[in-house]
Amino acid sequence: MKEIVILSGKGGVGKSTIAASLGAIFSEKYKVVLADTDVDAPNLALFFDAIQKTSRDISTSEKAFINYEMCIGCLKCVDVCKFSSMVSFDKKPAVISYSCEGCGACTIVCPEDAIEIKTVVNGKIAISSTNHILMVSGELSIGESSSGRLVDEVRKTARQEAEKLNADLILTDGPPGIGCPVISSIKGSSYIIAVTEPTPAALNGLKRLFKVVGYFRIPLGIIINKSDMYTKSRQEIKAFAKKSKITVLSEIPYDLSVPKAISMAMPVVTACPDAQSSFAIKKLVNKLSGIIKKLS
Repeated sequence: MKEIVILSGKGGVGKSTIAASLGAIFSEKYKVVLADTDVDAPNLALFFDAIQKTSRDISTSEKAFINYEMCIGCLKCVDVCKFSSMVSFDKKPAVISYSCEGCGACTIVCPEDAIEIKTVVNGKIAISSTNHILMVSGELSIGESSSGRLVDEVRKTARQEAEKLNADLILTDGPPGIGCPVISSIKGSSYIIAVTEPTPAALNGLKRLFKVVGYFRIPLGIIINKSDMYTKSRQEIKAFAKKSKITVLSEIPYDLSVPKAISMAMPVVTACPDAQSSFAIKKLVNKLSGIIKKLS
């Protein structure tokens, strides 16, 4: 079973749009499980009008809790907290849970052992389905942290579901950027697709993502979305790819059929199968199919 992760160094370049179309086409050829590890803003299921089958709370974060019956009000915890999560209120410490990282420094300095670090619910994982497609997505609760650990749980659940179905492929719509959830999405995967667009900001994001992926020694391919939008930046992306020995998998043209499909909550290959972008994505699938067969 192979795992392909679709990423972008910059948000808004069309990563999820392309992921949805790839998922729609691959599911016709393979047994596929889709995973959405953009836990701050999951949206892959919206493209398929998916019906949620199950949802469960996930606890991958820790917070400090004060036992006020034991607290003597020395405020040492307030002084030691580097996240300003412990504040003095009416001569007693109080925890601001949103900024607490559960580091435990307060438990060390408390002379009365009045503070305890406890696991808290910080998100949920949902399993949805539509027709012949199964999707696993994670969503971080508002203001909560530990997105990387939640991504780990999403990928673990996706693998379990894939094993039940004897699936051939897990296709993951990852988060944008290069932060902790991106790293959690990358590790242990078979292949990375980096989606970019011909703008200076997107090229800069691509370069940063390339450095991160390089640490994991996972093969990487590039998709240039809206490729005809700005010729100069497109040429710069291709020059960077050539210099870095990265395969440009596809150049998908700017196409008004894409926003039309998004407004219909459908992958563009489903809503507008004869569009220029759909044609480019279908060719991309053929190329990726050959790459998947060669992956060890």
